[in-house]
Amino acid sequence: MRGIYKGLLGLMAVLALAGCGGSPEATADEPLGEAEQGLACRYPDDWCPGTTVCVNGLCRDCDNQPQFCQ
Repeated sequence: MRGIYKGLLGLMAVLALAGCGGSPEATADEPLGEAEQGLACRYPDDWCPGTTVCVNGLCRDCDNQPQFCQ
């Protein structure tokens, strides 16, 4: 008798979760755009680790990303 209740409870949980949400085709993928990412320079002396330099408040590697250090 106890197994029947567990089975019924499991079936109800599966059916309840199956009804949540919608189809994946219903949501439109929008472009995320460009986001500026980087490690923030340490306050108060604008220190950056390794060979990176502080450019506009973010640590940038000028060897690999010269467009940020011009």
